[in-house]
Amino acid sequence: MAEPDEIGGAVEPEAQQPGLKFLEAAVYIMGGLLVLMLLGLLAGIAWKLTHRSEVPPAQPADIAIPEGSNVEGVTLDGDRMAVHVAKGAQHEIIIIDTRKGAVISRVRLAPAQ
Repeated sequence: MAEPDEIGGAVEPEAQQPGLKFLEAAVYIMGGLLVLMLLGLLAGIAWKLTHRSEVPPAQPADIAIPEGSNVEGVTLDGDRMAVHVAKGAQHEIIIIDTRKGAVISRVRLAPAQ
């Protein structure tokens, strides 16, 4: 016999829908995967914080500039440094890798003809 509800009528027993067990299992599996991925992310962050690599000290760079020229400006971007050298009307930009301490390239600036 069915149990009566608060109003006094009988409560019908709920029928299980056919795909409900599959859906419930899928939700539990996805929730468990989400928790595992969060734990993996936190473990990766902790690993990176505790195993930092030493940055080697920068090598000193000896830049040969012509005698009598002036350094007009220096710009640093990441591990690259650009030095603007001027001697009279001649201008040159020297690009240096600060980690290796080596000159990467030299660019001569010529006036427009």
